Amino acid sequence: MPDRIQNTLHNSDATSRGKTIAIIGGGPAGLMAAETLSAQGFTVMLYERKPSVGRKFLMAGRGGLNLTHSEDIEIFIKRYGKHSTQIAPLIRAFPPQTLRQWCEDLGEKTFIGSSGRIFPESFKASPLLRAWIIRLEKQGVQFRTQHDWQGWDEDSLVFNTPNGPIKVKPDATLLALGGASWPRLGADGSWVSCMAAQGVKIAPLRPANCGFCIPWSDIFQARFSGHPLKPVIVHFKESATRGEIMITERGVEGGVIYALSALIREEIDRGNSALVHLDLKPDLNAENIQIRLKKPRGGQSLSNFLRKTLNLSDVALGLLMEHHDRKILGEYSPSQMTNLIKKYPLHLSSAFPIDRAISTAGGVTFETIDPNFMLLSRPGTFVAGEMLDWEAPTGGYLLQGCMAMGRHTAKGVISWLDE
Repeated sequence: MPDRIQNTLHNSDATSRGKTIAIIGGGPAGLMAAETLSAQGFTVMLYERKPSVGRKFLMAGRGGLNLTHSEDIEIFIKRYGKHSTQIAPLIRAFPPQTLRQWCEDLGEKTFIGSSGRIFPESFKASPLLRAWIIRLEKQGVQFRTQHDWQGWDEDSLVFNTPNGPIKVKPDATLLALGGASWPRLGADGSWVSCMAAQGVKIAPLRPANCGFCIPWSDIFQARFSGHPLKPVIVHFKESATRGEIMITERGVEGGVIYALSALIREEIDRGNSALVHLDLKPDLNAENIQIRLKKPRGGQSLSNFLRKTLNLSDVALGLLMEHHDRKILGEYSPSQMTNLIKKYPLHLSSAFPIDRAISTAGGVTFETIDPNFMLLSRPGTFVAGEMLDWEAPTGGYLLQGCMAMGRHTAKGVISWLDE
C-alpha cells in the first residue's frame, strides 16, 4: 500500500503561531510538553502507539500516585545522582511546589505523607489524567492514538496506523518515547535503532528501580515468596536505606532495594555480585540484642527463642535459616548471633529483567543534545523524558523529572522556532 501524506498545513482557524509540532509519546513528559506548547498558541499533534495516553502514569497510580517529594530542594536534586548537574536547572524551573500547584489547578489537591512523599488527595491517577486531557483538548491538542512511529523518511515522520502507513512533516518534533520497562504499556525501546541510524549516541538501556536475583532454597522460596520483610535497613557500601523488602520467588525487590538499585546494578555490571547487608532488627541496638540473647534458652528451638526474645518476624527467621551456617547457628555465641542479625549478608547476582523494572537507565546521551534538548545530528528534533540517559529513584523523583523535562524541552522548541 503506498504511503498517505498527512497534510499539516493550517486551515483558516489555525493558531496565530502558524507552526505545527509533532509530539511522539503520550506519557508525562509528552503531555507536559503538549500543554506548554499549546498554551503558547502552537498547533500540537500528539501521537501515541497505544489506544490511549498515560498508561504508565495510570499504572503508577495503582500505588497511590507518588507525584513528587517535599524534601529540601538541594537534597531533592542530589537524588538524580551522576546526572544531577543536567537535571538541576529543570527542577529549579519546575520545582515540586509548582507541580503541586499544577495539580490543584486541575482540581486535584495534594498532601504530604508521613515519609515526605506527595500524593493527590484522591490517591488515584485517573481523575488527574482525565482533567489533564480535558485541559489539553481545550487548548487544541490533537491526539492521534494507535500511531506507531517507525522513524524518518528524509524530513518526514513515518507512522504505522490501523489504516496503513502515513507520513507527517511538522515544523518541529519532540520525542518522548519512554524507556523499555513495562513494554505492554507502550514503551519498549524500539526507538533505539531509529535513533542510532541518525548517528545519535545511545547508552545501553538497563533496568532501574528494579529487583535483584538471589538463588533461594526451595523451602524458603515456597514459604516466603510474596511476603514483606519490615522494618529493615539495607546497607551497601557507604549507603543505607530503611524501609521494606519484598521477597519474590527469584530474589528481592521493594522501595528500599529500588533506592539503592543504581549503585547495586553498577557493582554487578563491573563483573561482580553485589553484597548488601541487612539490619534485621533496626529498632534495637547491638548491645540490647546481645543482652537479650544471653538469657537461658532452655529447651526452646533456636527459632522460637529468637522469635520470643527479639520478636523477629517469620521472614527474618527464615532468612537466618538460609545462612550458610544454618546447621551450626545454635552454637553461635550471643555476640556472633547479634552480628548476624545486625549485618545479615545477601549476595545479589543480577538485576531482574528490564521489562519488570519500574523504570529504565540509559538512553540518548546528553552529549548528543544541546541545552534545549535538541538533537545535534537532527535540528528541529527534541528529546524528553525517560528515553534520555538519566534515572531517579522512586519517591516522586522520576515523575517530577519527566514533567520538568517535558516543560523545559517544550520551551526549547519555542526558542528554536522563534529564531
